[in-house]
Amino acid sequence: MPGDRTAKLQRVIATIQRRWGERALHILGQSSSSPTTSAISTGFAALDQALGIGGLPRARMTELLGPPTSGKTTLALRMLAQAQQQGDRVGFVDLPTTFDPEYAVWCGVDLATLLLVRPHAITDASDLILALLASGGLGALVVDDLMALLQVPNGMQLLDRTMRGLPRILARSPCALVMLTALPYRAEALRTIGYHGSALAHVAAIRLHIARASWCDDPPLALGWHARVTVLKHLHAPPGAEAQITIAFAEHGSIP
Repeated sequence: MPGDRTAKLQRVIATIQRRWGERALHILGQSSSSPTTSAISTGFAALDQALGIGGLPRARMTELLGPPTSGKTTLALRMLAQAQQQGDRVGFVDLPTTFDPEYAVWCGVDLATLLLVRPHAITDASDLILALLASGGLGALVVDDLMALLQVPNGMQLLDRTMRGLPRILARSPCALVMLTALPYRAEALRTIGYHGSALAHVAAIRLHIARASWCDDPPLALGWHARVTVLKHLHAPPGAEAQITIAFAEHGSIP
């Protein structure tokens, strides 16, 4: 009889986790992560190692925070290219309408299989994102920059509705969702917003802060910089890890 009860409980746990995800229910003392956590490489070996799971997780949301020209867009595009190499269809929701096809190709993205989404009204972004994730057809989706919803009437309500709907839909999806959040240049704002201020913070499984550390001074990498990526939050490993990545533009004339 005790064995039957245990087996029944395990079936209920498995059902709950399939429907609502592992975050909804797990046994304290057991890690909710797994060596087999499905992830997509970022394209930067040092960052993949720092994350501990080999990249950005599928069926979860990752938030990349950083000021303009920090490298967060480059990092997102490199991840999309890695997903395409695995045979995934990928998408990019371009709310600021600043997507640069030429630079995306330089980062390795195959435009022939990229779904570029530019809603006519920013208020449609929420429904479009949830519908794309629910379709199950995308392996990776980048959204730049959902915080723009806060600039329109009822934007906070739309953002809140999106955040409430994401965990349930993502738990059933093979998609790695990456949100790009722009931060101001001011150092004091970075210390506040980067760690606490984003409306996406509670839903994100991983939050990464990226900042330019130093310019490249090697002749082959004369145009580019070294960036420091800090893990602010990680549901699958302890936070606080850091990695240095190099973003070089020796063959490209623009900086993202």
